[in-house]
This record gives sequence, structure tokens and C-alpha cells, in this order.
Amino acid sequence: MLPGGKSTKTSRFEPIENPRKISLNSTASSSTPLPSSPSKSIQEKQNDDIPLDTSFSSSPSASATIIARNEDLLTQILLKLPPKSLLRFQCVSKQWLSLISDPVFRRRHSSSIRCYPTTDFLFFSSDSFRNEINLLSFSGDGVDSVGNVSSPLRYSLEGEILSLQSCNGLLCIQFMVNDISRELIVYNPTTCKHRSIPWPYAESIPLVIRYTNIAFDPVKSDYYKLVCVGVDLNGTFYRFLVYSSEAGVWSVSRDALGMDSGSAYYFGKGVLWNGDVHFLGSDCCTLCFDIENECLQPSTPRIPTNLEVVGRWDIRYFGETGGNLYVICLNKPKAMLFDVFALKRDYSQWVVKYRVDFAPLITYYPEMKNRGFHTPCFVVDKEGKKARIVISVEDKFIYYDIHGMFVKELVEVVPVYAEVGGWRDSTWYRWYEAYQHVDTLASV
Repeated sequence: MLPGGKSTKTSRFEPIENPRKISLNSTASSSTPLPSSPSKSIQEKQNDDIPLDTSFSSSPSASATIIARNEDLLTQILLKLPPKSLLRFQCVSKQWLSLISDPVFRRRHSSSIRCYPTTDFLFFSSDSFRNEINLLSFSGDGVDSVGNVSSPLRYSLEGEILSLQSCNGLLCIQFMVNDISRELIVYNPTTCKHRSIPWPYAESIPLVIRYTNIAFDPVKSDYYKLVCVGVDLNGTFYRFLVYSSEAGVWSVSRDALGMDSGSAYYFGKGVLWNGDVHFLGSDCCTLCFDIENECLQPSTPRIPTNLEVVGRWDIRYFGETGGNLYVICLNKPKAMLFDVFALKRDYSQWVVKYRVDFAPLITYYPEMKNRGFHTPCFVVDKEGKKARIVISVEDKFIYYDIHGMFVKELVEVVPVYAEVGGWRDSTWYRWYEAYQHVDTLASV
């Protein structure tokens, strides 16, 4: 469901009128059309599973009275509803307002929502002149909705979005205001509420703040934390600052990381997994920051890739899905073969879960070889029985079903305008990152 309740016309994504389904199995048809009708959302599927008590069917008014008087039953019903519906239903009565706004109810609701893998993704490109945040929601049958989720925020805030981070429905955004100062905003696109966060500052250690990440686990707490990474003025080490929404203050971690540590970490793409924030390094190791104790953990095992030196574009995905931490990495130089690694929960080793060969796709999408491609999204269910990779090719998004060995077209993509060598190139596509998104009632 699109945050804000409906799609907008300002999205760069346009559903394809007659999308193709391309089978990569030699025994199957090479291309079959997809139905254009939208599929049911995750929340609608949840609603289908609600058991019905036929004793209420004879008298709707009597049934409503029984439900209203039984708060436990009412709670169970409301827990099945999506956040947007709950926000509307707060107006039904004082009882419903009290129940839905209760922190315990909201925590239970967030926990139940997270039981289902989300296929809603937020896309942001700093290369874009339009500077928007786009949403793509899809399911097994195709696209559910597209839209622009930054519009409500831009109405109340003037500035340029410099960077975006997202975690379980909350967004952390760096704004450039009046080309002079920077601001930190935590934004909930479901409720359209935002909060300004004081700019991180370490009095004893002058730092230049470069990266900001958000960590929010609604199952464990109603509060979130921000993890900022700064560099000292001499450019010799990184320091970590942590902001707690519960305390409302910044603190400086006791740990520092030397910039000559042997690995360049991508601190702008921290991933919350197993209760900690993880950063991927150029040497195929991950750095783990313990947000509870605000300290660094010992290095995790190196990803057993075939590459001796790993560049940023050799890593095509780093994120959490289905309860596991995954990395999609190039297997061989100048090849279309990729390995999907998963880190064991005890941090003992990375294991290859899937090996994917994209070479057969060149027949249908030759621009993948000529102009390249990106894999911004990866979705796996908790049982590991269904895994899909969203691929960004030159003018569209497609998704590749690893187990079913087929491809489905999702949306056509409007180019991201950017300055390339002083010239504006309207055909430069840079959708290489995305964030899983889920609607949430969480406060900012």
C-alpha cells in the first residue's frame, strides 16, 4: 500500500501495460503475457485468513455490539488491519482511539506485520534533479502500486535531500537547507509525521559528519537510534555517534576505526540485522556495530568470493531479507555469474545460498551487457523457498525468480537526470539502491 493512501503522478515508475513473463527453462515457453489486473496485497491476504464465526451473521448489529464489548476480540480483529486503516478507525470512538494509540497494541501490530516478507521498496537517487523518493510495490502477480512518498514532506520542509536511510518504515533523511546548513529528519511516510533531530556534535572531538544510519526494531522497542559516522579533522580515524530517540541526546562511542585499517567501508549503507548495524567493506568483510552497547564488535569472516580485489560495483546487493543478512557478489570478472551469500547467525561463516547466471537475459535485454545493470532489491521468504531479485535495466525494472527460473517485467523507468562531464544526460539510469519498506504506526 502506498504511504499516504494513494499513488501520485510524479513517480518515475510507470506500470507496464502488457508486461512479459519470460521463462528461462528450455522446456517452457520463452515469453508469455502477464495479467494486467493488480494482485492482492499482503494485508489483504492476511484478512483472508481471519476465521469467521457464523453465529454473528444473522444479526450484524448484535455482532457489532458483541465485538465492541469484547476488547480482546476487537484487538485481534484490529491487529489484522493495515496501518492506514487503523489511522482512519481511530475516529470511530474513544475506545478505538485509546486502543489503537496504545504503545503495547502498536508494538504487537508491528510484530504481526513483520511476520510477512515485504515487497514494498523505496528508491532514492542523489543524481536526480527532481530529488524525490519513489515507491514500488509488487507481488507475485505484478505491480500493486507506484508513487512518490516525499511529496508530503516537501510541502513542510524546504531543502534538498542529500541522503536517505530507511529501517522498518522509518526514514532518516539528510537535508541541505538554503545551500548552507544541514538538517537531520526522521520521517514516517505512513503517518506523514516528521521530527527534526539536532545535528550530531562531539564537543571533545571535532568531527566532520559524513554518514547517518537509522536502527529501528518495533518488536523490541518503540524507540529508534541513529548511528552517525564522522571523520576527525586530520582525516586519520572514524568515530561513531549514537542518538537515542528515548533520551533525545547524542553520545560518542568509545571505539574508533583507523582510516588505514585496510578496508574502505560503505558507511552510508548500514544494515540492521541480528540487533546490530552492519557495514560492508571493500575487502569483503563486514563491520558490526553493537547499538545496545555502542561499540564495535570483532570483525566477521571474509566473504569467500573469487575476486582478489572487490570494487563497489562488484557488490550488487547488501541487506537483510527473510531474517538473514545477504550479499550478492560478482563470481567472475567479465561474466554474468553472481553468488548470493548469507551470513550464519553465529557469525561463523558466509555460505553460498544461490548461484545466479544472468547471461540468458541478454537475449531479451541486450542493454544489460552494453550499458550494465543493477540489482537494488532482493526478497526471500523466511523458509527460503522463494527468492527474487529485482533487476534495474536501462528503461525498466524486472524481477528474476531464482527457483522458478523466470523473469517478470514490473515497471518502465523514467531516466534520472544528471550532469555527466558537464553535460546533462537524460538516459543515465542510476537506480542501484533500494530500501525495503513497511507501513508502521511508530512515532518519530
